[in-house]
This record gives sequence, C-alpha cells and structure tokens, in this order.
Amino acid sequence: MSHRAVNWALDQRHLKPGPWIVLLQLCDRHNKDTKQVNPEQATLAFDCNMSRATVNRHLDELEAMGLIQRVPRQHPVTKRQLSTFYILGLDFDAPPQIEHAVSQNETRIEQGQNENIDQSRVSNCDTGAVSQKTQKPCLKNGKSRVSNCDTNHVREPVREPCVSQGDPHTQFFDEIWDRFSAAFPRMGNVELTEERLRSAIEAGADPEHILAAARAYADEQRGNKSQYIAFSENWLDRKGWERFPKPGRPAADFTAVAVQRARAIRAGQSWVARHLSPAAARDLVARGLVTADECKAAGVTL
Repeated sequence: MSHRAVNWALDQRHLKPGPWIVLLQLCDRHNKDTKQVNPEQATLAFDCNMSRATVNRHLDELEAMGLIQRVPRQHPVTKRQLSTFYILGLDFDAPPQIEHAVSQNETRIEQGQNENIDQSRVSNCDTGAVSQKTQKPCLKNGKSRVSNCDTNHVREPVREPCVSQGDPHTQFFDEIWDRFSAAFPRMGNVELTEERLRSAIEAGADPEHILAAARAYADEQRGNKSQYIAFSENWLDRKGWERFPKPGRPAADFTAVAVQRARAIRAGQSWVARHLSPAAARDLVARGLVTADECKAAGVTL
C-alpha cells in the first residue's frame, strides 16, 4: 500500500461513493516504488463489494475524469489477456514502465503527448486494432481478434452491454444500488443481487419501496443470528419488499403485520421461530399482542 496514493484518493471528495471506493481500492494496491497497480478485475470487484459490470462503469467514469489511465496487456507468447495495468493520476507526469502492454508499452497518455505524425496507433473512434496487429480474422473461428466497436480497450467480458458515458438510467441505478447494498443486513452474491435488483425495477417495482423495505428488514432482523437472515439475492428473488408497506402508508399497515405475526405465534406455526427476530418478538410483547410465555411456547427467542 502507498500512503501517498491513498491520501491522494481521499482528497477526491468530488466523486460519488461508487467511483470513490473503486479509486481507493486501486490506490490501496499502488506500489510506491514501482508504481504498479494491476489487480485482477475479479479481485477488484470483490474488494469493492461490487459486480464486475458496476466496477467497469465506475472505471469508465474515473478514466473520463482523468483520474486513472488503463493499459491493456497480453502475454507475448500465448497472446492471453493479462490483468489491466492502471496508471493513477498522481503518476501521470512520470508513468511507470509497463511489461507486456498491448501497444508496445505506449499508454494513451503518451499517445496524446507524442502523437505519431503518420498514423496514430489507436484510431480516434476506436475502430482500429489496438496493438498494430492486422485485423485479419482468426483461422479457427473467422472472427477478428480485436473488437471494432468496444470503446473500452480494457473491458473484460461482462453480461451487460456497454452504456454511454453519463447515461441517466445507469446513474440512477448506481445510486439505488449503493443505497440498497448499504442498507441490506446480509449481502450475498453481489452479481446475482445486482441482477435481481435491476430486474425488479425494470419489472415496475418502486425503488423507494425496495429501499424502505430493506431498511425495515434490517431493523426487524437486528439481534437475530446471521443464518436466519435472508441473503440479499434470495430476498429480492422472492420479492421480500412486498410484505413491508410502501413509504408514506399509514402506520395501520404495520399494525396489520404485527397482528398476523402474533396470530402465528399463538397458533404455534413453525416459521415464526425461524424467521422472527428477537427485536420483532419483543415489539409484539410490548404491544400486548402476545405474552412472553406464548413466545416461549412457539420457540421464539426474546
């Protein structure tokens, strides 16, 4: 870790939380001597607690703002894609030497400063080959080795299509995602959670209802053992937000839920012992809907 790099990232207060977290994780891996920053994308996504698609969007933003530079790399013999090399803004004046860079160790910063008069190595619209190799199709599959339309030379395969910079729909979802992941009490598989949250919103679910329900579920499960708390992707898959009232509904909706839970306790239904948190059970006792003895008989912990 380079304290100089981390302090530089902390100063970028104008960033939104998502891109800021990605930048901090990159700076945490900065080597102060070699200036090396080249984590695997899967590792970076894990460290940021984001899906690879979300990390890619935030990397696009950081590069567009001039805070990082991405350099694609490949193995000189096998031609296998290597992890992307990231040059941080604080190293732009003296960029590091990069082994196995696709464009003969020439980054896009250097291309801008020392543009080849005859022909640039990378075309202005990113329709040419990145590494000066011919676009002759591969003999095995008949496809070009270099994408003609991908505007992100470093993008590794993801399930989502590339979106334009500043896409309002993407920015809206990123904000919802950041708020949901911060509120939900037990995050599971990040990619599945993001996929199901996006599907729910596209199907017409109210994002504010989902967020309010996630916070209410966290309050309900406070003090409960983690194994009894639903994973985020499963909660979204079974539309867990629907059993919580929408924001702005009268408190009578909460009372109806409490009455239903109390009835299940008195009936000795097995699900209440597994899913009702101690905090929720104590609330029912405080409301006078059930007694402590009834909770104990149903196996509900107070």
